[in-house]
Amino acid sequence: MFNGESDYIPFLKSEGVDSISLKVFQSFFRTARFHSQLVFKMTSEKGIYPGQAMCLWFISQEPGISQRNLAEKLHVAPPTVTHMLQKLEKAGFIVRRDDEHDQRLSRIYLTDTGITMLNTLKGTFAEIIHISLKGLSSEQQEELVHIFDIMSSNILREL
Repeated sequence: MFNGESDYIPFLKSEGVDSISLKVFQSFFRTARFHSQLVFKMTSEKGIYPGQAMCLWFISQEPGISQRNLAEKLHVAPPTVTHMLQKLEKAGFIVRRDDEHDQRLSRIYLTDTGITMLNTLKGTFAEIIHISLKGLSSEQQEELVHIFDIMSSNILREL
């Protein structure tokens, strides 16, 4: 069990939040932060960053996706996608081709190098899942799914 100084998140201490709710949120926040750091560490060791990895995954799911649709799927602004695609193109992971019917659009495809990287990343994400869930029984994992689904629904209602 984790019990470190970084356990404490002082900005959250406020009136109207009971101690157990605060403890749950701190634990959730810490887990999300550590998970993000692990994903960044393990993907960057492969020469790619998490956002770029998600780009490759979406492109593999929809070969020929437009830049606009990719930005929507990633929930980022088009200029952010432009920047990511430039880096992926420079690394040889993707290629952009003009749309046959609308020259204003370019379609994005994985190259063989991109497919190889995506396959490598699948193994990396499997490893991240195993690391993250190590020591949890199937029942505990099912309970986490249930809890996270409730939390997600609560948050989604406010968005």
